[in-house]
Amino acid sequence: MRRLVLAVTAALACLPAAPAAAQTAVVQAVDDTTGAGNRWSPDAITVKAGEAVTWRFAGTSIPHNVTSNSANWSFQNAIAIAGPDASYAFMAPGYYDFVCQLHPGSMHGTVTVTDDAGNPPDPPDPPGPDEQPFPNDQGAPTVFELRDKVAPELTGVTVKPGKRLVRVHFALSERGTMTLVLTRGRSVRTERFKARRGVNDVVVRGLRAGRYQVELRAKDLAGNQAPPERARVTVRS
Repeated sequence: MRRLVLAVTAALACLPAAPAAAQTAVVQAVDDTTGAGNRWSPDAITVKAGEAVTWRFAGTSIPHNVTSNSANWSFQNAIAIAGPDASYAFMAPGYYDFVCQLHPGSMHGTVTVTDDAGNPPDPPDPPGPDEQPFPNDQGAPTVFELRDKVAPELTGVTVKPGKRLVRVHFALSERGTMTLVLTRGRSVRTERFKARRGVNDVVVRGLRAGRYQVELRAKDLAGNQAPPERARVTVRS
């Protein structure tokens, strides 16, 4: 009989050990009773790949829940008062953020998942350009829009006729565009041209002989228009 017991013991010693059950870490939801805010206890926890984290809500008197708060995982349980536990098994090393939807300002935390040997994961990627908290080092503008509302000054206008031409002399207070209209009976000729600031001279050629009504209009680059100047001249053949 003793030989049989020893044999069984020896056989059992040769059997492979049963795998250890996956470990579970617990994060407790805590109501605000001291003015410190609702919180997780702890709010930072470390587990190995393959292990689970359980969020516990027993003993709370206001509604809470837990939901993933980083792009590398997706998890959420129902909002409830003293609701049931919520568990999630993390299979890959990394950093996993979580939060309570109702109290995101104080109830946020991170699960750090290491490899089987306990080595920490690689540091998280830096935020993209749209997420960088770059400071705005420029002051606020004092004027959002400043529009020119002042009409240009058209002065010193003289119109001198010649042989089949008209010479127009004028001064403009700023750069702009000019419109020169010459009317003879039912015939109308319109010339448009740019003018510089200061004195300008323009010659219009190829006119037929006769009596002309001349009108000169000036408009600046902002669209403000000066009062038109008019004259009557007789063009020679």
